[in-house]
Amino acid sequence: MNNYIVHENQTLLDVSAHVYGRVDVVVALALLNNISITEVLTAGQIIKLVEAPVNSLVKKSIESRNIIPATSFLQMPTNSNFNDYLLPNLFPILL
Repeated sequence: MNNYIVHENQTLLDVSAHVYGRVDVVVALALLNNISITEVLTAGQIIKLVEAPVNSLVKKSIESRNIIPATSFLQMPTNSNFNDYLLPNLFPILL
């Protein structure tokens, strides 16, 4: 059985996408590791991997761009504010 070392700001969904190129494996990963699919992971944490088919097209696409999926953050960066995350004029309201 193989293991995966969690990177900073990764969720179990990120691990699943990175390793398998698909996120439906997340439930099997959670069960094997005895954690919730929404568990907050820490950088360096070891995740046991399951045997599952890989979506090679997605996996190659992620690898070719040197992407490590990491979609979680626990707090707003201190050098920004909430307005930095708004998308102005995306949904204009007409009165």
